Amino acid sequence: MKTFKLCTLRILMDESGRDTTIPVAIQDGLTVSTEQTAQWVAEIVVPSSDQPIVDELFTKHLRALIEITISRPDNDPAAMIVTPLERTALSEHVSYVFTGKMVMMKNDLSESILREVVEDGFAGEELVQEYKDRRSKRGAHITSIAKETFKQYLAEHPEAPIS
Repeated sequence: MKTFKLCTLRILMDESGRDTTIPVAIQDGLTVSTEQTAQWVAEIVVPSSDQPIVDELFTKHLRALIEITISRPDNDPAAMIVTPLERTALSEHVSYVFTGKMVMMKNDLSESILREVVEDGFAGEELVQEYKDRRSKRGAHITSIAKETFKQYLAEHPEAPIS
């Protein structure tokens, strides 16, 4: 098992069809990977201002696509498909625990961008420059790919929880 500090979290979309990127303020958070099953657990502590956003996922038990950064806020984001697991009221905040699987990480994005540049017919120095240009716009690119992956997952697993 490996544990990482969770620095930022954005809800990209949920299975109800909401497709609006919503940043969630977090007081504290961590993610734990279980290497044997590729399962992840994420816990976030949320101030009262953002509790309604996360509470909706728990009340309706909605799977969601989230984007997180771990260790440092300036790290590349990773996308996860998560299922609500546990909600605990604290004195001033609420703790939320999700289970999930990573669907897109930095290496996946780099490979995806490179494949697209090659498929678009770039070669030589033009390929290198186009790759660099697209890498600099990776935020929108990763979000787009992750959303398509989430839609495909929901179509293939209409009722199945993440496991």
